Amino acid sequence: MRSRAEVIVDNYLYIAGIAHAYERKLPIDEEVYCDFYIPKEKVYIEYWGYDQNPDYLARKQEKLRIYNQNNFNLIELSDEDIKNLDDCLPQKLRTFGIIVD
Repeated sequence: MRSRAEVIVDNYLYIAGIAHAYERKLPIDEEVYCDFYIPKEKVYIEYWGYDQNPDYLARKQEKLRIYNQNNFNLIELSDEDIKNLDDCLPQKLRTFGIIVD
């Protein structure tokens, strides 16, 4: 994992019993990787954590364009979401039919 927040998300998904992959290549020709992928429901999760870095923000916009262009199911997480993950992530997962007990 590349950040503390990614460890938190990974642990949450694991404890919730949600099968997932970390840094999986998107099914496109370009070399683009998601932070997390939930294969059963084909949902991608991106944690956006470096909002002060211009290069990171440019890459974020490019990745969002790719997700949108390919109609991929995307859950976006911010630092604020990580602080309230127990409340935030179940709601976002429910949008794609993933129920967390």
